[in-house]
Amino acid sequence: MKLHHRILSLVTAAALALTLTACDPMETAKGLVVDMVHAMGLGTTSTDDEADELHAEAGGSITLPEGFDPTGSFHTLLQNGQLYIAFNDISLYKLGNTDYFTAAGDSVTITAYGSTDETLTSIDSYKIALWELSDDNAHTTYVPNSTIYIDFSSDETCHTHTVTGLTAGKRYKATVTFDSTVAYATGVVCISGLTDDALVDADAGNADA
Repeated sequence: MKLHHRILSLVTAAALALTLTACDPMETAKGLVVDMVHAMGLGTTSTDDEADELHAEAGGSITLPEGFDPTGSFHTLLQNGQLYIAFNDISLYKLGNTDYFTAAGDSVTITAYGSTDETLTSIDSYKIALWELSDDNAHTTYVPNSTIYIDFSSDETCHTHTVTGLTAGKRYKATVTFDSTVAYATGVVCISGLTDDALVDADAGNADA
């Protein structure tokens, strides 16, 4: 119910903003979509301690498991303590949202690569962020300092970063977002440092950011 009220408020604000603002309608719409995504707990949050973008360092590699097809819209596979994610159409209007996985320790390592149509946008990276599921499965909260930017490349160059501050045995999910309104991001992600416990449906938790 709380989320429902927040969304209704944003819709009302959107209507007012579009009728009263003198700004570019596209930029206004983009900002409103970002606000709604954040309100639903599906995207990354903007906080003072993350004012500086944290870009993963070049390095690492990903070997996809046999039979895992990376050409789908957005799909995942958990195998041997690693969650593989492949996506092909992430944009501002369509994010990627994994089911919940279980952390084996207090950190996970994210290795990823991606690309986009550079003729359509100047944005040169996409984002991965982590969210923690509460013990009662009632809501999710953003993991501080977990928003990682993955720089695009034309040759599947991997970038790697370790996110710390997790709790062993807790469940987390990852979101993949790309802030372009005109282009799509394509890529592959591997999150390691997990248990082989079965994934939990993302609908089990309602974000309460």
